[in-house]
Amino acid sequence: MNSATSIVGKDTLAFCSSCRMDLNHTIVAMQGDQIKRVQCRTCRKEHVYRSPKGVNDPKMAPPPRKTASGASTPRSTPVEVEWARKMAEAKAMTAKVYSAKSSFQLGEKLKHPSFGEGIVSKLMHPNKIEVLFEMDLKVLIHGGPPAS
Repeated sequence: MNSATSIVGKDTLAFCSSCRMDLNHTIVAMQGDQIKRVQCRTCRKEHVYRSPKGVNDPKMAPPPRKTASGASTPRSTPVEVEWARKMAEAKAMTAKVYSAKSSFQLGEKLKHPSFGEGIVSKLMHPNKIEVLFEMDLKVLIHGGPPAS
């Protein structure tokens, strides 16, 4: 089994042309070391892979690396890489405990009881935010924009 086929079935962050946002997808087909087709885990539609907004390299994570004993250890997914980068940028910021009644701003760090620490990556509608967590991108409800 080559390394490209071992990535098929794994999750990756990709732009969904149907949902019109960066969401978690399952890799369906590879060509060499590049992802060719994915299936959206939200709408379940299969489509050509499109890199998430803000990611310049269309290639995805390299194949799993081998430990000294020869066992595979998974490499970081694009979601984990982006989360680590954003968390490093906001390391001086204190994480606000998530509550659906609290209001959040773009780029604000939060701590969710189930998903852990995340960064607000997009403000959606008056009462929804898109949050990048270590393993996934989630849409959460919040109190909306602060009252003026």
